[in-house]
Amino acid sequence: MKAVILGGGIAGVFTAHFLKERGFEVVGIGGEVTYPLASLVLTTSMPFREDVELARRSLEIYRRFAEPREVVSVDILPRWVDLSNISHIPHEVVDRVDGVRLSPDEIAVITKDYLIPVRAIVSSLRKALKFSNSYGFLKADGRRVYVIADGRRIEGDVIVLAAGYRNSIIAREAGIELPLAPYECYAVAFIVGRKVWRYSIGDYVLGWYGRPTMPPIYIAGNGCGKYGEGSPPNYTKRMANLISQRIGTAIPLFLKVGYCEVGPHGGPLYGKHPLFDNLYILGGFNGYGSMVGPALAERLADLLEGRGIDDEFRIERAPKAQFDPCQVAERHDWGAVLLRNT
Repeated sequence: MKAVILGGGIAGVFTAHFLKERGFEVVGIGGEVTYPLASLVLTTSMPFREDVELARRSLEIYRRFAEPREVVSVDILPRWVDLSNISHIPHEVVDRVDGVRLSPDEIAVITKDYLIPVRAIVSSLRKALKFSNSYGFLKADGRRVYVIADGRRIEGDVIVLAAGYRNSIIAREAGIELPLAPYECYAVAFIVGRKVWRYSIGDYVLGWYGRPTMPPIYIAGNGCGKYGEGSPPNYTKRMANLISQRIGTAIPLFLKVGYCEVGPHGGPLYGKHPLFDNLYILGGFNGYGSMVGPALAERLADLLEGRGIDDEFRIERAPKAQFDPCQVAERHDWGAVLLRNT
């Protein structure tokens, strides 16, 4: 069978990789590689067991290509939060963290995170799988779809749309609706003190998250904005104030606007589009593609091989109504749990 993969990021290249292993003829249309040179974080400190299982499987997959670097994960939570759902994760609950300020009514959950050299892995897979750097778009013909790239029509027994935040945009241009929505996400590079270099922090009280990169640079962000509008006024200053409350001096260097995508349940979706015989979707990672992308790409490949499972991430089960991506609680982090309990 021939599979055409539209999208050359984590989701697209790992889908292509697993389909190739299963004997598919794979054609990859990738566009440019847009990942930063810095590693991306993979955490297993998440409130729902299903997401933790995906992250652990993704970590196993990454280790075939590179050895991730371990860092200490610090999740700051109110003392009243129910932690019973993470009994399956090796962790420690503390009220003091060296270099991080905690108030008496806060705790920190200490686990282990991993920094993944995503850009290097994705670039290597694209080369091995002979991905094109061209951009493509979809066209519908009855109950089937095909791809247009470099002025030519590319057909396949299977078309996989795995183009990150561009999924719903590409689909809409073809007259196809998806239960996915793009939005803007923001991050600021800071210079911070030495003690923080080893921490990946999720501050669910003040509302920010951060990860180390090359010392003394630390990347931190939060928030969600309407696609195409740009960062909110004084965003960098506001982030510096939040971070300084926790770790002391944080000197901002520059702001980067990124783009993310989410499904109506606050997490990723994959599976077959119900209106087309050969269209499959993988997306809605909500900025967590580095954590669960490889594992869901493997599940999609299993589905295409005829042995998939009916899990909660299947696109066929997603609500069809439109939604505001900035009003959806991210299922991958503790913020979703706090919202449900306040």
